Amino acid sequence: MTGAVETSLSKSARARAARYNHYGQKIGSKGERTRQTLIDTTVALLETHGLRDVSVADVARSAQTSPATFYVYFRGVPEVVLAALASAAQSTPEIDQALAQDWLATGGKRLARTFVDAYCDMWNSNRTIFRVRNLAAEEGDERFYRARMEAALPIMTGLTALVKKAQTDGLVPRDLKPRSCGATILMMLERLAAVGPMAREDDDISYDALRAAAAHTVAMMLGAGA
Repeated sequence: MTGAVETSLSKSARARAARYNHYGQKIGSKGERTRQTLIDTTVALLETHGLRDVSVADVARSAQTSPATFYVYFRGVPEVVLAALASAAQSTPEIDQALAQDWLATGGKRLARTFVDAYCDMWNSNRTIFRVRNLAAEEGDERFYRARMEAALPIMTGLTALVKKAQTDGLVPRDLKPRSCGATILMMLERLAAVGPMAREDDDISYDALRAAAAHTVAMMLGAGA
């Protein structure tokens, strides 16, 4: 319950941050446009630079504004990334629909491929900020770690439920922890989405081949691979 409360509070805090600047003033339509421009500019810079390599001055210059204006809305570049993450859901209707199906009925393998493809497409549509988030989380930044865990929660919940069902039907060993199984699947898919597009097409590990192998692994983990 504590985790759910913290998640709710963090969402509320981010929602308020999007409506008010650091002086407690409510952001109007012009301010919203300025704030979004700063977010978009930062994300664009991060496509070719690391988080530590982008300064407030860089963002302000690229956005054709001043550092003083930047600081009206954000304390630093990491806060801009966190704001961008707030509007980048790590799920889609297609993913949600796949996780809501009965994977043990006919079509489990097909659902696994649909799920893997949808996850990779979703991740790559936000790859810049997801990459920056994950690197910062792995370097120990608690803010990005929380953002990563919070984003993964809906999919983790769906995967955990599917593992439990498969265990009930005797298709997945009961000594495995359902949430650990879900976390393992997500770790595999995150890595696949991050590096898969760079796979060579001529050595049996093309992106499509990797997705197919991942789908098979997911189906097996959820008891639908037989």
